[in-house]
Amino acid sequence: MENSKLYELLDIPHEVASRLEEYGRVRDIRIPDDVCRKLFLRTEWDEGVRQLQSLWDDDPDGIKILWEQLNIVSGYTYGEYCKRGIPEEVFAATMKFCTRFLREHYKTFGFYKYVCAWWFPRQMSLNEFRIGALEYEFIDGEEREVAVHIPSDADMGTRSIQNSLADFYEFREKYYSGWEDVQLTCDTWMLMPELQQFLGEDSHIAAFQRLFEIDSIDREAVWYMEWIFPGYGTVDENLPEKTSLQRELKKYLLAGKKFGIAKGHIKGSFN
Repeated sequence: MENSKLYELLDIPHEVASRLEEYGRVRDIRIPDDVCRKLFLRTEWDEGVRQLQSLWDDDPDGIKILWEQLNIVSGYTYGEYCKRGIPEEVFAATMKFCTRFLREHYKTFGFYKYVCAWWFPRQMSLNEFRIGALEYEFIDGEEREVAVHIPSDADMGTRSIQNSLADFYEFREKYYSGWEDVQLTCDTWMLMPELQQFLGEDSHIAAFQRLFEIDSIDREAVWYMEWIFPGYGTVDENLPEKTSLQRELKKYLLAGKKFGIAKGHIKGSFN
């Protein structure tokens, strides 16, 4: 697939697409084969991305590394989807991960910047897929698991979540045989038990929680801040109160209490 066609398919913002095209015209580097190889090995993703970033003296807005990663997607990943028979709609929904983060950065800070190069190898290497509302990552580590990720634009309605899970089970059976009995896990602030008192039993998040059994809670983790309070990293009176969740969690945190991240596994199947 041509890069320009990929930008169009992924609905890359026009300003970003223009800058990508400009970089592509003047690009004068070649990615070493060893760096490319690392981008497809889970244990070496981080090193591969660091080495890729080191190829330029500066890339303040991330346009250069975004071009390089999307170039790999158009030249390799798309072909793998076609070879395996995975529908293009799944490809587009999955790769729009980078589009979503570009738009979210613009919404929060008023300008486009690509800040998620460290995560994109999951999609590039066909380890993570968006199926409906949710994303599913096949993790073949010391123990196999399928990590469920919740995109910021996910429809968290009960039917939407159930449809996503049901469609994923079909996807897994068709394209990833041998993974049928692997546990689905989720590591997120949305599983924190305090949310039930903040949002009530009838909230979509509370309904999502009921699908899982909690295995652990990390109250020292603070990366929930970037999702609940985008653009804010410090707990103080300046935290926004635009949503009921923000208002309740702000009061909770200002009272000196810790929130955190919970990990759980899904209780059942929608097969």
